[in-house]
Amino acid sequence: MAIAEIILTFLAGFGLLQVGIRMIGRNLSAMTGNRLRTGISRASRTAPLGALFGTLAGFITQSTRTICFVSASFVQAGMLEVRNALPIVIWANLGSVIVIFAAVFPFHLAVLFLLATAAIPVAFERPKAILKGASAAFGLALILFGLRMMSTSARKLAETDLLAGPLLLLQNSLTLCFCFGLALTCLTQSQLAAMLIILASAQSGIFGVEQALLLMIGAQAGHSLLTYATGMQFRGQSRQVVLGEVMFNVPAVLIFLVPFMLDQALTGGQGQQWIYERLGLPAGTYAAVMVLAVNFLAPLLLTLLLAPYHALCVRLAPPRGDETLSRPRYLRHEVEESAVATLMLAEKEQLRLLRRLPVYCDALRDLPANRDEASPADHYAAFAMVAGAIDQAHARLVAQVMTTADTEWLLNQQKRQELLGGIHEACHDLYTVASNIGSAIRPLRATIVETLDTLLLTTIEGMANRDVHELSLVERMTSSQGTTMERIRKKYLSMSHELSDEDRARILKITSIFERAAWSIRTFALALSASSEMASAPDLAEADNAGQPVPAIGA
Repeated sequence: MAIAEIILTFLAGFGLLQVGIRMIGRNLSAMTGNRLRTGISRASRTAPLGALFGTLAGFITQSTRTICFVSASFVQAGMLEVRNALPIVIWANLGSVIVIFAAVFPFHLAVLFLLATAAIPVAFERPKAILKGASAAFGLALILFGLRMMSTSARKLAETDLLAGPLLLLQNSLTLCFCFGLALTCLTQSQLAAMLIILASAQSGIFGVEQALLLMIGAQAGHSLLTYATGMQFRGQSRQVVLGEVMFNVPAVLIFLVPFMLDQALTGGQGQQWIYERLGLPAGTYAAVMVLAVNFLAPLLLTLLLAPYHALCVRLAPPRGDETLSRPRYLRHEVEESAVATLMLAEKEQLRLLRRLPVYCDALRDLPANRDEASPADHYAAFAMVAGAIDQAHARLVAQVMTTADTEWLLNQQKRQELLGGIHEACHDLYTVASNIGSAIRPLRATIVETLDTLLLTTIEGMANRDVHELSLVERMTSSQGTTMERIRKKYLSMSHELSDEDRARILKITSIFERAAWSIRTFALALSASSEMASAPDLAEADNAGQPVPAIGA
């Protein structure tokens, strides 16, 4: 067989391997759906349950990074505590490496049978009930078939002069083996893919047992670099979860390397060779067993040392002061079965969001900035997180059977939530447009900022105290804002000799944004007044002052 054909066969097998990994992970995840996310919340309550769920989730997704980033997102949303997320993340490593044994067991005919039977429902997309399961099985068959192609090609490549030099270097340098395994993970963007390639090569006799072990441990270390590089977007407490996964491979690698290097220094590798000969396993199978043992002992050790491990993560990624802004304070999953309780808690979250909006007005008053306070950008990002939690609570209520009164309350609250989002966008747009303006239109900005601030504070008082008089005052104050803004626009635009083209454009933008904000506030106040439940419910201000923040799940 020509070298070109051997290389292309190897690359084709690598392509099938990558497609198979994506198929099995995507379809198994789709089969679990929301149950995976719900399971993370429930499994976080105890470390043993988190360990069991993490192992299962790692096997299902075939990606510890997926589990890590989902858990970090849960922490970011305030649904999970870092200490409870860590067992799930570190034990997911064990579940994700179980599939590597598929590369070391000889069942070629079973692979062909699985490939044929799973391909039929995938090709015809029938029956729908088993399509995702069949797609996952087809992905597994592609992995195994691709590995066989790669193993056969690797064995033939090893017999040529093309790889004689590089293989000799790897066989004579264990350090190079470790570095090559690390680079292979970064190149394939998958620890699993790198390990499967190494095992297939070891089964073909290309690598000895020591080289295979160092390559596998190098691939494990490469996973940390990959996770760190792709998890840079997380900050604060959510970053602690990512660092927990990144640092997992420190004890994992040390558990193997320390005894291995001591054996090399003291006996020249005779201890490792003695264990290998006594077990009587092929090199690839032995390497797979060792990797599985490492990925069991490392999370077990970290679970026993969870408190100091968590403290280390906190020290490396201190929580940000503004993180509480992005977490729901009142909404929680424990009461989601009660429509009335959920609606009451959502009301308090809405009031909490409404009370933040004057921050944008304060930022436009040219006052000295307080470094301890969250910036408008922090408030903008946090608003989206809390608003998303409210929307999810509403979506869960829609699926429930509710009374007519509760349904009307929900519809009214959903309308107000949409309007609240519009008010928030208008306040943020005003801050963005009016932050840096010329001195000629600063009086206009000051007038609009003070008027908007008055409207917001009056609406906040009306909602917090259930005061219909405050809400009616908002309606009266906003009834003629369109006419007022038009008059102000004409006044400033008539000063053509004093204004630049940029200032004239900003006048139009600022007044238009204020009109939008005033309309949204007026409509919000009208919807609030129309809510019979709001009128009969307890005072939100008293409830807000008396109530304590609700702890996140798993606290």
